[in-house]
Amino acid sequence: MMKLRILGETGPFPAPGGATTGYLLSTEHGNVLIDCGSAVVSELTKHLAIQDLDAVIITHHHADHVSDIPVLRYAVMIHRLHGKREQPLTIYANKRPEKEFGELPLGDHVLAEPLDANSKLELCGMTFTFADTKHAIPCLAVSAEYQGKRFVFSGDSGPCETLERLATGADFFLCEASWLEQDKGPESIGHFTAREVGELGKRIGVKTLCLTHIYPDYDRKLLQAEAEAEFGREVLVAKQGDVYEIL
Repeated sequence: MMKLRILGETGPFPAPGGATTGYLLSTEHGNVLIDCGSAVVSELTKHLAIQDLDAVIITHHHADHVSDIPVLRYAVMIHRLHGKREQPLTIYANKRPEKEFGELPLGDHVLAEPLDANSKLELCGMTFTFADTKHAIPCLAVSAEYQGKRFVFSGDSGPCETLERLATGADFFLCEASWLEQDKGPESIGHFTAREVGELGKRIGVKTLCLTHIYPDYDRKLLQAEAEAEFGREVLVAKQGDVYEIL
């Protein structure tokens, strides 16, 4: 069974006492962190020792998805120097922009491997595949399959065919909902409204739909209601500390 823990769910900045994007996806074989935004390492270490983190996946290089990477690198380095962690940590990250990707490694403590839409990874028993999304900078959506169940995270995106194909039929679709419909920004920025997420989830037949990447000042009940009006049934809203089993 895959287990999803919400470490941070706001964007583009954290709510008071909260964290931006970070999700811990776990099986009995290990733990993979997807994105590492502001305050995510603090939340991570409430639940998992640094030596027990097996890998990191980075969808894109905007600050609310990577700002805690330098902190995590230091944590790994110190744990290795103190003999508390044997293996280096590998960060599998969007290879674009090249400059940002090139800044990820830290000596022999933290390694970086490039990702694009054609990548396929086997981590902790899970099979990871990817798709390009529609966003202001290159971004990847992430699919993880384990024991016949599939989790998909949208990354940051507006509506696009590549994300739709990746997420079709997902057992759990964690999708960004950056705006209420009334506040929708320009398409070039690449973000969903809650209404668009609800419509997409229904159309592609996802089993469970969960909103994330929430603007901190929003009333989440309004986002939920807007999505549910299109989805036709209950929509979840991610909250720091929540744990979901992908069934």
